[in-house]
Amino acid sequence: MRLSDIEYLGVDRVLRRGSGEILEEREDAVLVRDSISGAFLLACENREAGRTLLEKHLDDGCRLLMVPDCELGESAFRQYGFAEKLECWQLAWYGAPPALDSRIRVRTARPEDLDLLIRTYHLVSPEEMAQIVERKTLLLGYRQDCLVGFIGEHLEGSLGLLYIFPEFRRRGYAAALEKEAVARTLQKGYIPFGQVEKSNTASLLLQEKLGMVRSERLICWMWR
Repeated sequence: MRLSDIEYLGVDRVLRRGSGEILEEREDAVLVRDSISGAFLLACENREAGRTLLEKHLDDGCRLLMVPDCELGESAFRQYGFAEKLECWQLAWYGAPPALDSRIRVRTARPEDLDLLIRTYHLVSPEEMAQIVERKTLLLGYRQDCLVGFIGEHLEGSLGLLYIFPEFRRRGYAAALEKEAVARTLQKGYIPFGQVEKSNTASLLLQEKLGMVRSERLICWMWR
């Protein structure tokens, strides 16, 4: 089993950056706990091997879980009493660094930007946004002196938090910001990857237009 395979990149990332603890590893499955996000992440070629690792290591202390197989994810969601789940495609950049868009200037978000970010973006908690800013993994994009949007890295390492202010939409700035994030991730020695909710056609088209490769199967996130 290769952790560089697209469905397993979350496991690969936390191990490469040193925040992942291997709870158990087998020839066809590995379960990891990430100290930064608190997530448990499973990679498995064999569904039953993955189920065995979950049954052995999961308890009520698991608040966030990713599995690379939606059938296994559905059973884990019911068995362990998670409150919500999300089925999504995993997308990854396996090519050379992208050509950057000279129209925008990019800087790393600072603590004084946090209030604006929290007021603007509501898909992560204020506490998580504060951690992301503290880790210096959120980028702000400017056209001259105007803030056009931002993009960041979720705590487990996936690209996301992409937001373009309404007056700057449909001008290619989302693609420009994502290319910048991809380039910076490659400079760190990691494979850039992210997730798109399975029914979000517009976002999926953007990712594939940029050159991201889509996973063949859906992955499943669940949380309490």
